[in-house]
Amino acid sequence: MDDSQRALLRLHLTPGIGRTALFKLHHYFGSFPIALDAPPNQLKEAGLSSKLIGKIPSQKNSDYLDTCDLLTELQVRLISFWDEDYPSLLRQIHDPPALLYLRGKLPRQDCFAIVGSRRSTPGGLQLAHQLAKTLVQHNVCIVSGLARGIDSAAHRGALEGQGGTIAVLGCGIDRVYPPENSRLFFELLEQNAIITEYAPGTPPLAGHFPGRNRIISGLSLGVLIVEAAEGSGSLITGDFALEQGRELFATPGAVQSKTSKGVNRLLKEGAQLV
Repeated sequence: MDDSQRALLRLHLTPGIGRTALFKLHHYFGSFPIALDAPPNQLKEAGLSSKLIGKIPSQKNSDYLDTCDLLTELQVRLISFWDEDYPSLLRQIHDPPALLYLRGKLPRQDCFAIVGSRRSTPGGLQLAHQLAKTLVQHNVCIVSGLARGIDSAAHRGALEGQGGTIAVLGCGIDRVYPPENSRLFFELLEQNAIITEYAPGTPPLAGHFPGRNRIISGLSLGVLIVEAAEGSGSLITGDFALEQGRELFATPGAVQSKTSKGVNRLLKEGAQLV
């Protein structure tokens, strides 16, 4: 890591400093090393409270140093919003992450998201797998959330098609969630990418997944929802897709199936039929 990345990491590890504060600091100071060298009165002018300023870890802070060692051990790259290799589509959304933790390598081709129910049907799993496998053979990278069900099937289809796929986590880059996807997690790492905006050690709390979902859609030209019940997190991804100006697609399902209610409603409301 260079000095700028280390400075950003110290700020990102500070409890209470979120993406909005990081953007304000960069706008005010022009760089994060300059921000950390600034006196408290200037940091307050940039929007930080005295309480937050006191929480910023020093360069000798043990938790910060342990995180640096962990990132080195796991070969994690830090990509900030201000870096040239930050994903261009993600940069365009109204609330882009200030910092991404990356394991593996981001594919260069266009991305398309496939998401859906964790409690999917065998037919839904087969369809997600088949569509992902077909799309990667047409040089499209598949983005999903490494969740149980449809997400996992989409990643596996992309791998079987020997194409690109990106998994976006709702937890730290050092966490494998769900645990049963450990093998899939490491298969993805061999030639593809796993990313998150959450600091190492962050648990997979329910409140993190809407933020994860906005990144899935933000990386992608379009989002396909294969199966989703009413109230499903996949529908949140669909909402983000529309908000971000992405194409939204859905596959129809049997009217008796709970996992079809959400996608059938999307189709009724104008989602593209697949």
